[in-house]
Amino acid sequence: MDSRDNRTVALIKSLETKNRFYALVTPESGIRNAETVERIPEDLLLGIAYPCLEDGLNDFAVIRTTFETLDYFPEDDPVRDEMMEIISDARGNLTRRLKELRDRIRSNTAIFLGTDYNEFKSYALDMAIGRGYPRRNLDSMMKLNVFSMVAQEGGSDGNADVYRYEFAVPIDPKILKETPARDFIVLLFEDVLHSVLDDANYTGRFMFDKNVFQKFIAVMFVNYATTDPMFYGINRQDYAVSADKDMDQTPLYVAIRKEITEIEERKLSEGNSAPSMFTSPFSPPVPPTSLYPTAISTPSPDDGENSGFMMFGDSIDLPAEIKNEEALMGSITSLCSAAKLLLRKNDPDTERFARLILTDAVRLVDELKRLHILPPQAINPGLSD
Repeated sequence: MDSRDNRTVALIKSLETKNRFYALVTPESGIRNAETVERIPEDLLLGIAYPCLEDGLNDFAVIRTTFETLDYFPEDDPVRDEMMEIISDARGNLTRRLKELRDRIRSNTAIFLGTDYNEFKSYALDMAIGRGYPRRNLDSMMKLNVFSMVAQEGGSDGNADVYRYEFAVPIDPKILKETPARDFIVLLFEDVLHSVLDDANYTGRFMFDKNVFQKFIAVMFVNYATTDPMFYGINRQDYAVSADKDMDQTPLYVAIRKEITEIEERKLSEGNSAPSMFTSPFSPPVPPTSLYPTAISTPSPDDGENSGFMMFGDSIDLPAEIKNEEALMGSITSLCSAAKLLLRKNDPDTERFARLILTDAVRLVDELKRLHILPPQAINPGLSD
């Protein structure tokens, strides 16, 4: 490490997109750790760690939980329109998040920390055109019941016990295999974004789960499976991330500084990688009848096509703190979204109860972090954006 380098690691949140990234910042930049900025500077090299993707998972969970709640209200109840506003807001958040991630990865100005890109691609390919992955394992790993529920409700093709990633627009497996690893990852985020933007996926919980939510969880799983555990941010010394705490010597921040510095040095020695020139197969969303004309042919498990990185049926277990976040934060975030919607009402009593809900939600999340049930980087949805 260059002794003249006075930069420090900062976890920065963009007010514009709500994404959080790690970066090395100078004292002169005025950016502090755990700070929210209007917009993240374009010239910063950003690090994406597993907790950064979990922020997006909360938006997906808000939509899913709201769809489930809608079933309790008759079709003519005006509250349904208000709940659809919650879905619309979360969908807007997702769109901004995914566009920024796609564009930053494409331009090589955002890097997955501790992740082997070739291994990432191999895992994802095995899930898309290989043997897939057992639904029960995915649900168990995430403490969710999304993959099995989709199969039970008739949303699986072929083997109901196995999940296969389905691109919204079928792509020739040969093209997928020949696509460079970074371009392939860009393609995955482009595909998830395409599904988020497709109105046909918002007719109810089932369509959302089948065509949108499953995809993002699968991408998170692949990211987890191909990333150095150091970057999960669950070491006890990494807890209580804040602007007031000196985080520079924590295991996570030491690893982040080393990783970003090495990437910068590699860029200097090899020359900056050009932005991805891969041509996206996606056009603006169209009705689902034309999105799924044919199924992608699946190679035999014994044809030698698979990379061998992930064996069919392997059980990969998430750390408890991460599983707890995925199981708990969706419902808490959905509750806070409803309370924030009530704050828009011009009624003092309604506003008072909404603020009470948000205050208690903040206390609950803080307590769950203190008890090490939630990881320290978990966003507290009761706080103002």
